[in-house]
Amino acid sequence: MRKQKIEGKKLKIKVNKKNNGITLIALVITIIVLLILAGVTIATLTGENGILTRASQASEQTEIAEEKEAIGLAYTGILADNNGTGVSADELQEELEKNGYSATVVDNGDGTLTVTFESGREYTIDENGNISDPTISNIIATMKIVGEKVINPPVPTGFTYTGEGTVDTGYVIQDSNGNEFVWVPVDKDQKIQINVTSKSGNIESISLTDPYGDEITLPNIDSLGTSYSNTEIDPTINGPYRLTIVAGGETKKVFLNVHSLYEIDTMADWQTTDGYAKTQGFDTFEELLAGWGYETEEEFLMDGSFMKEYSEPEGNYAGLVKANGGFYIGRYEASESNGSVAIVENVNPWNNIDQITALENTQHMYDSISEEDKNFESSLLTGAAWDRTLGWLYETAAVTSEEIVANSSSWGNYRDDTFSGTTSLINTGSMPETEKNHIYDLAGNLWEWTTEAYSTVNRVNRGR
Repeated sequence: MRKQKIEGKKLKIKVNKKNNGITLIALVITIIVLLILAGVTIATLTGENGILTRASQASEQTEIAEEKEAIGLAYTGILADNNGTGVSADELQEELEKNGYSATVVDNGDGTLTVTFESGREYTIDENGNISDPTISNIIATMKIVGEKVINPPVPTGFTYTGEGTVDTGYVIQDSNGNEFVWVPVDKDQKIQINVTSKSGNIESISLTDPYGDEITLPNIDSLGTSYSNTEIDPTINGPYRLTIVAGGETKKVFLNVHSLYEIDTMADWQTTDGYAKTQGFDTFEELLAGWGYETEEEFLMDGSFMKEYSEPEGNYAGLVKANGGFYIGRYEASESNGSVAIVENVNPWNNIDQITALENTQHMYDSISEEDKNFESSLLTGAAWDRTLGWLYETAAVTSEEIVANSSSWGNYRDDTFSGTTSLINTGSMPETEKNHIYDLAGNLWEWTTEAYSTVNRVNRGR
């Protein structure tokens, strides 16, 4: 019995010693194995081809695909609604926001649009709807024009709404003699809205220049942080405005092309196409730049010499336009009826009339209405009103910039047009191809007078 107890103790001691030895060795081996496994795991997870890296890349590629798809769907949807006539920056931004995406869209003035998402990724869409691969910008900057839009145009004394069109498609009114006019909107109290965010530190500088290249004073830029916002900048004239931001060693430029004011206008941003270049004797716009002595497209856009001289007859036309949020333009080319002006359909247009006679006739068109009862003024179209009408047609995608400044044979009666089959004048409003937003024959048929005239002694000089 003693022997058994002793052996039992020995057995117990041996077992204890054996367990202790195995535990220490196993611990060391386990630590070594774990370190090896950890190294392999970390490399597998975080290396250049690691799981986390590939997962991050896959996530990024998924986001890029989603952003591209969002742009493509919005763009093609708008293009279909506009019957293939183009997509504006405002339309694309509105559609993206409607679809739940926070993005800003900028018109680059060369037929392309740039879309910037909150991710900082930027995509460029060309005139054919092709979407570029994204680039990353640490500066997200937007600039757009905002104002009060008139939904229900005012109807002057003695006129009635015909029931045709809306403020966006051409609101038509008619007087008691059957003369018809179409409303051209000019938003009230228009402002340039600026928003800038820097992801790479404080904004070092920010500047804004007008279409002449003159700097516009921006308030609150003495101590810039990582963001800047301003909604109270007054646009002075139509044309390209340029915002330049420097932050974190990066420079970003944003253009805003304005054609929404009843002011002096430039269409320089519409002239950055090969089509326009061909009208000037060049094969491409790049050749035009070189031929005209411009080093860059930006220099071309910011050349103040494209600004048109602004003149207006006596009266309060500009004041009424701003107060009412727009003006009416004759639906048809003017014709003559018993020595007076008529704006009616399917008659011979008034031809071979000088500018002074045209002005006097249009200003006295409604003399039969007493001054007490008349709440409007009539006149020959000003150059600003003409340009604004073209800008509105472009904004609503009724025509493209190319169809305005380069080739309007698709909607104007010319010797080489695509629809009339005649080399003669056509009657007012006689061909549907010439109708854009319920206005007929803006392009072709007759040279039309405005209160401005180039290279002629028969122009108006009223102190301007």
